[in-house]
Amino acid sequence: MRFVESSGFRACAASVVLLLGLALQGCRAWGNDVVKVRIIFPASAQNHQITDLSLIVGGDKYSWPSLSPGADRNVNLEPGPEDDRQLAFLYTFDGDKRSWDGPKFDAGTGYRMEITVDASGHVSSRHCILPCTLS
Repeated sequence: MRFVESSGFRACAASVVLLLGLALQGCRAWGNDVVKVRIIFPASAQNHQITDLSLIVGGDKYSWPSLSPGADRNVNLEPGPEDDRQLAFLYTFDGDKRSWDGPKFDAGTGYRMEITVDASGHVSSRHCILPCTLS
């Protein structure tokens, strides 16, 4: 028996390949481009206020209104492969707008980062290449 290829079959196969490619694009979090950030505002800063927080890496941004002393927040950012991968952290400490520029991350590499805002409003950080832990 001989198989006869039809243009309908080719169109269907091309559609399946296209849909599979689009579906896999949404799976970047499984890949190596994710930047996992933890923001820490220690309990020792109990008389201070941090508000209007934003984390930006490339085209991905996450913002929230406030972080209480003694609390932390985890965020996963997924910059695009062609994006500028410089981490920027914007926040307001006791009414004073501040910004902090973190490291520039390599494309194709995932990172875990920990950012701590101390009782004076200053930022310290540490990071590692995934898979890793900061303990």
